[in-house]
This record gives sequence, structure tokens and C-alpha cells, in this order.
Amino acid sequence: MYNSNTKILVTGGAGFIGTNFINDLLNRGHNPKCIAVIDNMEYGTYIPKVHDKIENFHRVDIRNQFVETIIEKFAPEYVYHFAGLVSIYDCHEDPYEAVDNNILGSINVMNGCLKADVKRIIFSETSAVYENCEMPDAGFNEEQSDPTTIYSTTKACLALIAESYCRTKGLNYTALRYFNVAGPLQDYERTVPPVFAGFILRIKGGNNPIVFGDYMKARDYIDVSDVNAFHILCMENEDTANKTFNLGTGKMTNLINLKNMIALIMGVKVDFDHYDAIAGEALNSFADISKAKSMGWEPKKDIIDTIKETLVYLENEIEEGNINPSTFMEDLEIEKIKA
Repeated sequence: MYNSNTKILVTGGAGFIGTNFINDLLNRGHNPKCIAVIDNMEYGTYIPKVHDKIENFHRVDIRNQFVETIIEKFAPEYVYHFAGLVSIYDCHEDPYEAVDNNILGSINVMNGCLKADVKRIIFSETSAVYENCEMPDAGFNEEQSDPTTIYSTTKACLALIAESYCRTKGLNYTALRYFNVAGPLQDYERTVPPVFAGFILRIKGGNNPIVFGDYMKARDYIDVSDVNAFHILCMENEDTANKTFNLGTGKMTNLINLKNMIALIMGVKVDFDHYDAIAGEALNSFADISKAKSMGWEPKKDIIDTIKETLVYLENEIEEGNINPSTFMEDLEIEKIKA
């Protein structure tokens, strides 16, 4: 059962979800000596107010087998595995890199879990595995999976390998299919930035938000704090073991409505800069969250609050000189992204 001294190791602990999860743990009064982080810092950002508190911070790539030693030595009860290549575009551009990170690197992490005899590994799969599925009226459910892109295929393979490790080696797992997670600390420097950060920064720079494909396409946006609540639940409820869960809100918001909400909050009127769709992207997507709700979890944060909190974070980033909104996405290689 989870308590403030439960030993937890987080891979990708300097990324968007990892940093928010660690910050949430610390805000709950978790002992920082009982938290360890593995991150190669290629995509992650060191946030002093969060990461300075973590003594066991290891700047190591999960593709390095030394991660097995780190995990074994720290001997965590739970490992949260968020590290990997998360950009659909980057995986499309370099499939070898995608497989190396998302599959082979994950095997190193799982082998470390076996050596440390962890209670469970909780890892990020993705709702992108539904890309080629027909969406039921109640939303995509966990029994479905038909990935199309290199990214989603590597994540589906990771889930199959985790299930195999469970059956053949006794490693317990929980697979989390995140839908569109949003909130502060989103990585706005990705080739194709997350929608919330991308829209806000383009508007801040006096430009129209960029949209690829149909601006009526809709997604299920969930606040990172609601995702964190399920992360904690995984340690509190043993019934979450060896299962797969959708994490979303069960609601869709299309891009034009999202743009209008953001513009209203920022007090401006904007249109879209429109480009062709990115290869492999689904049109509409939302989660059937009945399985997650049966564990005692339910999303609570309203999308308006998520927009406001993300706006405050990005305004601070601008004020501190970390990003220039007037040139944001200026050098975007549109033709390569559309391929």
C-alpha cells in the first residue's frame, strides 16, 4: 500500500508527465529520498524547484544497460516508465531510433525491475493504438488495438512484451493508454508541439495557430493532474495490476472549439493557418473510461482550467526568456511532416 516512504523510480522523470508526477508526489508530502529519476535529458527539462529535491537523479539513457544496475541498486517498489520517443513525426522519420527507445530501452527497464523484484511497473502505452479502429459510440475501449504509425506500433509491442514478462517471468504491470494529456510543463519544443502549448504560443506571438488536417477533428483532452491521480491509484488499488486502462475524460473537443476557448481566455480573435494532415493521424478520438472509473477514479479538472494553468506557465516561460513566441514554429518543415 502506498505511503510517503514508498520507493518509486520514474524513467523520463524530466519529461512532461514525469515531472508533473514527481511534483505531485512531493506536494503530497512524499519523502524525496524515496524517489529516483532516470532521464537522458535529450527531451526532458530540469526544473530546479522539482528536481533539485531528488538526490537520486540519474542522467542515463534507458538504452544503456546500466539502467538495470540503477534500478536494482535503488530497489524501488514501483517503477513508472515514461521514457521513450513520443513524437509521431520523429518515430516516422527514424524507425530504428523508435524501436531502440520504445522497445529495446523498455526491455532494459523491465529487466531491471526483475532484478530489483519490484511490485509492479506502470508504463505509458498510448491511445494512438486505436488509429485504425472503428470508434464505438461509447468511445474506444481497451479490447481494441490496431496501430498504424511507427510510434503507436512500438508502444503496442511494448505492451505485448510487458504481458509476456508478466506471464513468463512474473513481472506485474499496468499499461496506461493516455489520450491527449495537457497542462503546465508541456514540451513546446517538439517538432509538432502539443496543441494547447502550440495554439497559445502562436497567439502570443501575434500569429494564427497552426492546424494539420481537418480543424473539426476532435480529441479527448485530459488534465495531467487527473492522470497523476490514477498513477497514485495504481499503488493503492491492487486490482489495477496486470490490466490496461484508458485515461481520458470520455468527452471530445474539436480544434475549432479549442481555439475559440483559448482565444476567448486570451481576449483575442484568431483564425487558423491550415496545412495538410500528418500521415497516420486519426480524425476523432475519445476514451471509454468505464474500466478506469470502476477502480474508483474519475477525471475532475475542467478543460477551461487546464487552458488557464497552461497559459500561466507559458507566460512565465516567455517572461524568463525561455521562448520567443513571435518566432515560434517559424522554421517548421511542413513538407517533411506531411510525408
